[in-house]
Amino acid sequence: GGGKMWSFILGQENRRRAGRQAMLLRACMLILVALAEMSLALVLPLSPATTRKLALHPRLRSQTCRKPRGFVWQGSLRMTSVEPEKASVETQIYPDFAFDFESGASFPLDAKVMTAKKMFQILRKESDEHTSLILQKLLDKHIYSRRSLTEAISSLLAAKVCSSDLDEQDLYEVFLKVLRKLETSLCKEIDPATIFYLQPFLFFKGFHAVQLQRMSHALWTEGDEGDKMLALALQSRSAEEFSVDAHPGAVIKHAVLLDHASGIVIGETAAIGHHCYILHGVTLGATGKANVFDRHPKVGNRVKIGAGSMILGNIPIADGAVVGASAIVTVPVAEGETVVGINRILDVSAKQAAEARAADMDTWLYSI
Repeated sequence: GGGKMWSFILGQENRRRAGRQAMLLRACMLILVALAEMSLALVLPLSPATTRKLALHPRLRSQTCRKPRGFVWQGSLRMTSVEPEKASVETQIYPDFAFDFESGASFPLDAKVMTAKKMFQILRKESDEHTSLILQKLLDKHIYSRRSLTEAISSLLAAKVCSSDLDEQDLYEVFLKVLRKLETSLCKEIDPATIFYLQPFLFFKGFHAVQLQRMSHALWTEGDEGDKMLALALQSRSAEEFSVDAHPGAVIKHAVLLDHASGIVIGETAAIGHHCYILHGVTLGATGKANVFDRHPKVGNRVKIGAGSMILGNIPIADGAVVGASAIVTVPVAEGETVVGINRILDVSAKQAAEARAADMDTWLYSI
């Protein structure tokens, strides 16, 4: 009986000793964390990217971390939402740049020319201003870890269109070789829903679809048979991810904006000129005639095509033309003309009357 009692007393003493050791260890860990926070706050010169990463760490959130827009830190673990300060109008409006699609080397540094280098600098700056905890991983992967605009867009598109059959890193390396021109500047200037350049770059599938088609077109026209198969695979992924079915054989020039970009079809022999504005649900298709290769529309420069319209056959849509919403067009449209309904081209008097009625309306009824 005495032996069992002695064993029971020893067991209790061991448990008490283990509890005291655990409490001591926990206290030491808390002291080390506090010392680490003080060191980070008072000693280390942290860059904005580093402070954003530290802000994500549950043990290093403190008053010293960069405050995300719309939130304020309280203590080391709690966060409450606050109303962010409204940016002034001057900080939201950028200069009216013209984009230099080559290099911009011939322009002075203070000229209003949006080069790829300037665009990437703006994206980095806006990432600092508009970041949030939820988007931190996205910005780190596609903006902060990249050295140029070409690398950034290649990274973003590779992540969007990769699949179990198309490796993301392989796509990234291919895109770096073939990527040429970008239209984030145009999206910012034309689309009233766009308030900063980072918005179309990250989230506008119309912009993504145009860039992917351009890369597919380069593979289709300049590559071997394997490259052509990859171009067709990218067309399929574009249709699945962006709802834009654009054949890699189609020609799309610079400054083309696909607004909303759902349900857009662009045939193999179609051509789209520069500075065109195309809304959702547009079809640049064929008439179904057999044994005809060149069978799709040729859209000129500065053409506006309304939502749901269909342009069928190898017909010219000349410069500055306007195609109304839900129009069906199978006849040529001359320069500056407006077509609505089924092949109804408005005469000059009808167009002037419509423009007069729309003068006080916030619409592009028959004229843009």
